Amino acid sequence: MRKVLVVEDEVLIRLTLVDALHEAGFDVLDTGSAEHAIEIINEQTIHLLFTDIQLPGKLTGLDVAYRAAERFPDAGIIVASGRIQPASTDLPPGAKFFSKPFGFDQIIACFKAMNRA
Repeated sequence: MRKVLVVEDEVLIRLTLVDALHEAGFDVLDTGSAEHAIEIINEQTIHLLFTDIQLPGKLTGLDVAYRAAERFPDAGIIVASGRIQPASTDLPPGAKFFSKPFGFDQIIACFKAMNRA
């Protein structure tokens, strides 16, 4: 089963996305901080990553995305934000960006496509 890490500090969004991903058949880990996400990435195998850009603490979701891409070059990565519109050059190669609000079904469809690739 493909393991997804969800990094989102807005609890309602995180829990709703985690539930939707579970229902879609994914194995899901989640956290609300970039620092904890980096620990998870360093300790476990991650196949897919969803991260918000703006997170509490010193690190951002982009830091998490780049660490995941470095450790797992084939990982599918989705970066999201309601306030920041990154340039494609700001994202790791192959990462997708979603502006908030997004549909949870869009995220699941994107992960399923990445999972098949």
